[in-house]
Amino acid sequence: MTVNHRSVSLPEPGLGLTIPRFLVAGLATVSAAAVLTVPAVSSASVDEQIRWGSVALGTFCIGLLLLMSAVAGHEGLGLASWRFGSWSLLWAALAFGLATVTWIGPQTGEPAEILPESMLRALWMIAVAMTMLTAGYCSGLHRLATARTLRFAGALGRRFTDEVRSPVRAWALFAVGVVAQVAYAVSSGHFGFIGNVAASETTASSYGQVLAILGECAPLAVLTAAIRARQTRTLSDRLTMAVLFLAAIAIGAVSGGKTSFVVAVIAVILPYSLGRRRLPVGLITAAMVFFLLIVIPFNESYRVGALGGTSLSTSQAIATAPTVAGRVLAGDLSLATIADSFDYLGERIRSTDSAAIIMQRTPSEIPYRNPAELLADPVIDLVPRALWPGKPILSVGYQMSQEYYQLPPSVYTSSDITPEGDLYRHGGWFWLVAGMFLGGGGLRMLDESIDLRRSVHGGFLMLLLFPDIVMAGTDCATLLAGIPGMVLLWLCVVATCFQRRTATTRKPELRPVS
Repeated sequence: MTVNHRSVSLPEPGLGLTIPRFLVAGLATVSAAAVLTVPAVSSASVDEQIRWGSVALGTFCIGLLLLMSAVAGHEGLGLASWRFGSWSLLWAALAFGLATVTWIGPQTGEPAEILPESMLRALWMIAVAMTMLTAGYCSGLHRLATARTLRFAGALGRRFTDEVRSPVRAWALFAVGVVAQVAYAVSSGHFGFIGNVAASETTASSYGQVLAILGECAPLAVLTAAIRARQTRTLSDRLTMAVLFLAAIAIGAVSGGKTSFVVAVIAVILPYSLGRRRLPVGLITAAMVFFLLIVIPFNESYRVGALGGTSLSTSQAIATAPTVAGRVLAGDLSLATIADSFDYLGERIRSTDSAAIIMQRTPSEIPYRNPAELLADPVIDLVPRALWPGKPILSVGYQMSQEYYQLPPSVYTSSDITPEGDLYRHGGWFWLVAGMFLGGGGLRMLDESIDLRRSVHGGFLMLLLFPDIVMAGTDCATLLAGIPGMVLLWLCVVATCFQRRTATTRKPELRPVS
């Protein structure tokens, strides 16, 4: 039986209709954010100032998203076509804006070190940072390199089609990812957030980075299966997608993380959102409910059992997972659980803390770091440890916990820094403004190069980079140094999983998009 393959590429957007609508909406939303800053400044209570400031920042970021979509000519808001710039602003509206409300009230642990005035200053700092990110994205800076990167990305489209060769490719890719993750766990003594977590901050091997990169093949396998299921619409391919999706969630759950669930969900909905030119609201809603009702309660209980006052090995912690899952499923699956998980999620995704504590203690207590590190550290990170056995371990999050939150070295926890906070601690406002402007131009270049309207190939690189770029909690050096390895993995996966084009089906060379 002949299978009717369907393309998931998107047509070019109708800019004539999109730009005026989003431009007006963006200006109106930014104006509304300006109005919301009045109570944020004039309220007598600091808590009220933070509350209104959080809402104002979230509204402002949505306004910037609308303006970015208008100027860049994104179809819709650029969310269904998975633009890094659009998703970064949406995440900023949530993580830096609305989630900051959860800081109000008595705090314990690291957040208790932050003064209310520092939180207010951080809100203004993020507003400036997102403004410069949007300005850099819309400035045309990407044109300096887009032609070359388009030729590079176009070579993939001219050589490979959007059709997955066979369902075996997804299974093989998943097997590579699982084997790499197991090998990494055995060699390092920890798996995600469980086991000997201290080893990840104090030791490193020459092959650990390679295994970590190959471990990303597991979510890529889910995306591969989802693309084929979208193309063929056969029961067997849909079952393959479902099995690999559930397996990826299970692996992420026993590692003690939550981001893996988000990545797995993106891998499934990405091909469908491209084909329909809109996000599947029903699937996203169902995934969100499952996340709040099952994933978060399991993660909380599991990590408390694996880390809270005990010293379980990786295998011992994993052995407790079925018991924890059973306890969660037998527990209170009601709206009360969803509400509790929602509050917990707001606290966990809140990213304003890092900017606030950095502005509070730099430069008054902790001097600015040398700006040259912004260029040198990514290069150091890129050098393979096999070639440089004595390469220093740049555990910036671990060092951040000691330096800014004054935690003892015996507490092995990694605090978020965020690119915004990292730029500020390397010289203040100048480097923040310049760095975010260049970062916006870099995001536009990346978006134009892997434009999913032309080929689904770019979806693999988007999936690999989404956690680090959009949900950015790392420093600039770690973020930049991780990109080359992901690009190499992307190229290998595309060459392995997609059918080669014949001479009669070759695509024309891609041209830069203005």
